[in-house]
Amino acid sequence: MKKIWAPWRMEYILKAIEEKDDSCFFCTGIEEKNDRKNLILYRSSLAFVMLNRFPYNNGHLMVVPYRHNGDFLKLSRDEKADLSDLLQLSVQVLIDLMQPEGFNSSRY
Repeated sequence: MKKIWAPWRMEYILKAIEEKDDSCFFCTGIEEKNDRKNLILYRSSLAFVMLNRFPYNNGHLMVVPYRHNGDFLKLSRDEKADLSDLLQLSVQVLIDLMQPEGFNSSRY
């Protein structure tokens, strides 16, 4: 397996070790209403798409429900549908703009 080295992530790693901040950056980002600052690319009714500030690879997006929830299985049917629609839109945009060789997703 090829290892990915992303030295720009050191700022994130060191900050996480030093500060032990329990706040949720997703919740903070949507509450601030400053999408450019928080790298939010698109908002729908129940979810949003945001860039990863410290990505391993170019084009790393996150599709996130507004409701703070750490368990995919506890999402409502509407939330899952909205996430699915945003994921499909995001993949199409990445294909059109970046022509990636493939995609990775979190395994649940």
